[in-house]
Amino acid sequence: MHQAQHYTLATVGLYLSRIPKLVQWLRARQITSLAQLTLQNLKTAHNHFLSCHDATSTVVCVLERFLRTKQTVPEGEPLPLGPVEKEVQDFAAYLGETRGLAEKTIRNHRQWLRGFLNFLQFDRSPRRLRQLQPRQVEAFLQQAARTNNRFSLQHVVATLRSFLRWRPAQGLLSRPLHLQIDTPRVYRGEQLPRAIPWSQVRELLQSIDRSEPVGQRDFALLYLGAAYGLRSGELVQLTLDDIDWQGRVLRIRQTKNKRPLQLPLTDEAANILICYLRKARAQSEHRHLFLRVKAPRGPMQSTAVREVLAHRIRQSGLNLTPCGTHVLRHSFALRLMQQGVSFKAIGDALGHRDIESTSAYIRLDVESLREVALEVPRTDPTEAVTLISPSKLPRIRAARPSGHLPKNFHGWLAPALQGYLDLKRSLGRVYRTERVVLGHWDHFIHGHYSRGNRVRAEMFMQWTQELVHLSSTGSRGRQRIVRNFLLFYARDHLSTFIPDPFTFPKPAPVVSPRLIAEAEMARVLAAAQQLAPTAENPLRAETVRIGLILLFCCGLRRGELLRLTLGNIDIEQTVLSIRQTKFHKSRLVPLSPTAADELKRYLTKRRQKGLPTAPETFLMWSQRRSPEAYGPGSLLSLWHQLCVSARVLNAQGHPPRLHDVRHSCAILVLQRWYAQGADVQAKLPYLATFPGHVSAASTHYYLKLTPELAQAASERFHHRFGPLLTPGGIA
Repeated sequence: MHQAQHYTLATVGLYLSRIPKLVQWLRARQITSLAQLTLQNLKTAHNHFLSCHDATSTVVCVLERFLRTKQTVPEGEPLPLGPVEKEVQDFAAYLGETRGLAEKTIRNHRQWLRGFLNFLQFDRSPRRLRQLQPRQVEAFLQQAARTNNRFSLQHVVATLRSFLRWRPAQGLLSRPLHLQIDTPRVYRGEQLPRAIPWSQVRELLQSIDRSEPVGQRDFALLYLGAAYGLRSGELVQLTLDDIDWQGRVLRIRQTKNKRPLQLPLTDEAANILICYLRKARAQSEHRHLFLRVKAPRGPMQSTAVREVLAHRIRQSGLNLTPCGTHVLRHSFALRLMQQGVSFKAIGDALGHRDIESTSAYIRLDVESLREVALEVPRTDPTEAVTLISPSKLPRIRAARPSGHLPKNFHGWLAPALQGYLDLKRSLGRVYRTERVVLGHWDHFIHGHYSRGNRVRAEMFMQWTQELVHLSSTGSRGRQRIVRNFLLFYARDHLSTFIPDPFTFPKPAPVVSPRLIAEAEMARVLAAAQQLAPTAENPLRAETVRIGLILLFCCGLRRGELLRLTLGNIDIEQTVLSIRQTKFHKSRLVPLSPTAADELKRYLTKRRQKGLPTAPETFLMWSQRRSPEAYGPGSLLSLWHQLCVSARVLNAQGHPPRLHDVRHSCAILVLQRWYAQGADVQAKLPYLATFPGHVSAASTHYYLKLTPELAQAASERFHHRFGPLLTPGGIA
């Protein structure tokens, strides 16, 4: 056996030394001869030693594989299944036979359902499934959330929903509980793709020692991954029959979308494969292209590709952090994008279904994204700006009711409110705004109906009267938050009043942004330079100025600016790393040359003044607040002061919203592209990626038709199609 499977004599001796322990275990179960042994006995023995963390389990696994190959030992009668395993087996049969799911998907569903049934102690009392309540399901999800992130927890919820949808059809559950299970929110493209420069990819490949067969194999394996952007599963599934030497084609069986893909076999790839097949690949009955080097010989697993990459990175001496094999695919896509290859061609090479999948790699194309960033507006020296004192500013908004809410819930709804928040947060929701709104609801109920025991219509109606200071959109949002809680509360309290959403205020019309021209922003920056230093921040003027520059030139959101730390700034590459912003998305924001110079000057002054420069320190630093950052309210107040001083006002005489700066950035970028004669349609994906939009549809919301844009579009139309037009029509 050691010759056929290429085990070393040392390994064979080690395995044989552990056989007596297996024999002793079998004798304790009255199995004393080979005629009495079954493969089922070996499976039981393997599970026993595996649970004891005993290395003998490996020997049992090898022995079982050997005896199964020789067909000298019968399969044996399977052990009787317990209630949990019987339920799991029936559910797996339903998933495979009725729903047609893949075996790997079914295996994951089996794992999570087994955990759920064990949580219910289903083996002890199968009747507990008939008595299942939503709170038991939620308790299991909260337990699973301790060891799983939102992405994994989403699969757990999918298993429970599928199981609880199937069981009522079998008559086991009296009601469809799957409709009452919430799921974590996950958004496409949350994580930033990771790629390494193509020069380092080449250095990594060149560092592999190909004097040994294993080096030849690893080089060919990683080369195909880098040169063709193949997934690890596609690499290990390649067979000798997938190489069409005469047609110069490499046939790929895609693991993700199951569609065949044909890629051209280049001369370089063909020479590397020929060298590997002649010098390194051992003779084998297996047709797979890449085989294991260690015993037992056979095809590689997809997880082995990651191990090969990690090992070669360590051996290369390159300054690369450990990464998954998908980094080669990302690097391949980024290289094509930087060479000007169209998205359609890149998507075809990668086997993508739609162009949106390919557009995700735009987030890594830093230099192309840098072309989106705006330059810092230049100040007109002939135009003077006088900073107006905050005490002389006109009131913009009506005063809101004052008062602080208690830190914790304290009314008779407190346990339910806290349970509701705990459940939602265990599913990955932040629920910061919801906590404030529900705290206001709890404070109102405790103050006006402290002796109540159920939620009635008049309670909700009276509470809505305290929202009159809000806009109709704000009031509608708060009523919706309380309604969602009442739906949760009504599961255990059937007499609870559930408000009708059709009675909520209609959303207010969308306010058109007040676009800010470059000259106007230049006056605002000039006014910011006149801010007086304070004891809390001796660089107050410089701090506010650099913050407004980043808002205007990079289109940042206010929260993104306030959460930006010095560790998120790559001053050498002049790139900002925006982490876990809206919709949990992360992105890279390169700076324009003038904005980068402004940031470098500010950081230099900051070091000279001895202000904090630790990576975790906020860029918008001040000693006034505990987390050392400007608050949203203080930044907004400064913005109003600067806009009034710079005479940047809307038609009502009020300063623009701070978010209008973000709108203005997108419009000014479009105007610049039209002025440069660029292909605007081809650049729109970059404009959508730069500010961190979920899709191009969100970007279109920002693109308002201004007179400047209309004029530029009209001039381009006449330039291209004017010669086709005659006084009588089209020639």
